[in-house]
Amino acid sequence: MKNKGKVFEENFKKSVPDDILYYRFKDGTANWQHNNLVRFQAKNICDCMLYDGDILVFAELKNHKGKSIPFSCIRENQIKELSMYQYYKNTKCVVIINFEDLEECYCLFIADLSHFMRTSDRMSVPVEICREMGIKIENKRLRTNYRYDIKKMMEEIKNAN
Repeated sequence: MKNKGKVFEENFKKSVPDDILYYRFKDGTANWQHNNLVRFQAKNICDCMLYDGDILVFAELKNHKGKSIPFSCIRENQIKELSMYQYYKNTKCVVIINFEDLEECYCLFIADLSHFMRTSDRMSVPVEICREMGIKIENKRLRTNYRYDIKKMMEEIKNAN
């Protein structure tokens, strides 16, 4: 059985329309010199990128139960690198958080998320903050899976800044 995060990533990918380029960065471990004892995990900047002809979006996808997501679920290298990439022309860097239990999904710009993480006395991002500063991604439940309105999300990302 697949973990819920991978199911969310698959549902997200299946939601991307044909006129938007979607690329998922490879993850997984690798061996060095065929030695099974030495392994390392690739540290990608994020899960995927989307390109609609106007903007390039680097997106980290997070699926979480409950009403908040711990800061520890977002790796420090991702925050740092996404924060650097956001300054390139026509490039947006976001973290997409799916609150599984609430059936709500939000897109947060890395600058907003990073600022909240640095200045908050909390150790997690509550759904209320996502509702306040994020872009709500409309979703539709199929039988067991979901589809997300990626086209609308990309338009809202473009119009936000």
